[in-house]
Amino acid sequence: MNKVEIKDKTALIKIFKTISWLDSIRWENDNNYNFVYFSSNLTNSEKILTHWICYITDRQMSFEKVWQDGGSVFSELVSDYSTKNILSPKEILDNHYKKDMKNKFKFTSATNEFASRFVTVDYKNILQTLEFLDNHRHRRNIILYIVDILRKFKTEADLLTRVACGLYLLTYQLKSNKTNPENAITILNDNNKFERKLTEFKKSSTKNKKRLWCCIRDYKKGLYHKIFNEAVMENFSDIEAKELIESWEKLAMEHLELPGNVWNNNPMFRNKLFGKVIDFKDVKKPNMAEIIRELYNEMKGNNEIIDFYPEQFDITFDFVPRMCSMKLKKICNVCLFGNKGIELICIPSKDKYCPVALFSCGYIYGCIGNNCILKTNLSSGICVGF
Repeated sequence: MNKVEIKDKTALIKIFKTISWLDSIRWENDNNYNFVYFSSNLTNSEKILTHWICYITDRQMSFEKVWQDGGSVFSELVSDYSTKNILSPKEILDNHYKKDMKNKFKFTSATNEFASRFVTVDYKNILQTLEFLDNHRHRRNIILYIVDILRKFKTEADLLTRVACGLYLLTYQLKSNKTNPENAITILNDNNKFERKLTEFKKSSTKNKKRLWCCIRDYKKGLYHKIFNEAVMENFSDIEAKELIESWEKLAMEHLELPGNVWNNNPMFRNKLFGKVIDFKDVKKPNMAEIIRELYNEMKGNNEIIDFYPEQFDITFDFVPRMCSMKLKKICNVCLFGNKGIELICIPSKDKYCPVALFSCGYIYGCIGNNCILKTNLSSGICVGF
C-alpha cells in the first residue's frame, strides 16, 4: 500500500480519542456485545473452542444466526469431541455434518441445524482444527494449545502476534485447500520454519484475517476474556494459572489488528470522516485495517492517544450502519462527528443513559454528566458530511 498523507494531525488525534471512548463503552457492558449461545453444559475450555469454531463460519451472513444456531450445533459438537475420545475427529465432525432434503450440507445437532455461507470450506477448517488438537500434549483442548505458544515464545516482544500466527496454523493452514495438520504442526515445532511463517504472516496480518483477530480480541476483552481466564484456571494449578493469566494480561493491545470488514471499509465512512484528515489520492485500493495500522504507527508516540489502538475501530460494526447511510442524510445533524457534534442530543443527566452512545452505536452507558470527554467539543466538525 502507498503511504497515506496526514493532512490534519490534531483532527486525527480527536478521531482516535473518540473511537477509543466508544470502544471502552462497548466493552463496559455485556449488553453491548453479542454472545454465542452455548446449548450444552460446557467447560470454559470447551466454550472457547465453540466460540473459535463459530468464528470460522462467520462470513457473509447474519451474526445472530452464527451465534444462535451455530452456537447450539457447535456446542454439541465440541462436547462430543471432548468426551468421546474413542472416535476420531473426522468421525465426530461427520456425525454433525449431513445433507438435507435438497442435498445440501449442513452442520447438525440433536435439536438444531446450521448451514454456514461457505459450509464445505468451513468443514475443512473445522476438521483441521479438531485433528490438530488431537494429541497427547493438547488433549483436544484449545487452551492447552494457546498456553503452549505462550510458553514457547514467552520472552518475545511480539508474543501476541506469535499467538495469532500459531492460531492461524491451527485452523487456516490448509494445503491445496485440503486439511494437513501434520504440516502445520511441523511448522510450529521447527523454530526456523515458524520464524519464516511468522515473517510471512506479519506481511499480511491485516488482510483476510478478520475471524482470527476477532477471536483473539475477544479473549482479551469483555465476557470471553473472563471465560478465557477461567479456562486457564480450570486447566492449571493456582500458581501456574496466575502466572499465565498475568502473562496474557500484559500482552499489549496495540498488537491486535483491526478485523477488516465491510463496515470499516465503507467508502462513506472512510471518505467522509477522514476527508479533511487524510489524503487517499495515492492509495489505489484502501484497506482500512492496513491504513489505521500505518496511521497508528506514525502517531503512537503522542501522549494524547495512549489509550488508543487500531482494533478499536471495530466499533464501526455498530456505528456505520446507524450513522453512515445515504438514506438518512439528516443523521449528520446528530452525529458526534458532525458539525453540531453532540449539541442536539446530549442532555447531561447522571440518572439516564448516554444518548450519544445509544444513538451512535446502540451502546448502553450511564451518563457521567458534564465531566464527559465529549463535552470538550472533542469530535464535532471533523466529518465532511453528505
